[in-house]
Amino acid sequence: MKTARNLLIAFVLGALVTAAPLYLQLRDAQQQAAAQAERLQAELGMARSRLAISSIHSRLGLLAAAVRSGDFAAAKTLSGPLYDDAAQAAESSEDADDQRRLKTLVETRDAVTAALATEDASILPRLEQLFQLLAASL
Repeated sequence: MKTARNLLIAFVLGALVTAAPLYLQLRDAQQQAAAQAERLQAELGMARSRLAISSIHSRLGLLAAAVRSGDFAAAKTLSGPLYDDAAQAAESSEDADDQRRLKTLVETRDAVTAALATEDASILPRLEQLFQLLAASL
């Protein structure tokens, strides 16, 4: 009986000695995987932000081109969604410089909308300035 108990104790101790390093390795691997996942999430968020800004920048260029060519109907169609997306991107961006640039764009919404409503091409230099401003975020 005593021998069986000693064997059982030896077996349990042997299992613990074998399992402990494996457990520690597993725990380290899980921590590394969690840290990697967090880094990837941050990179994904930054990539999404850059994609949104790139899309806004491109559409701002199209808006300026429409004004330059006198196609105010197309410019009006482009304007609303462009400003909506810029406002959303400004709110969701984690980069302070990007937020500032996008907010600068959003603040021009009323002036641009009024100029487009009256087909006033004098807004073109301001659109071009905004286009250059957003280029800094790309």
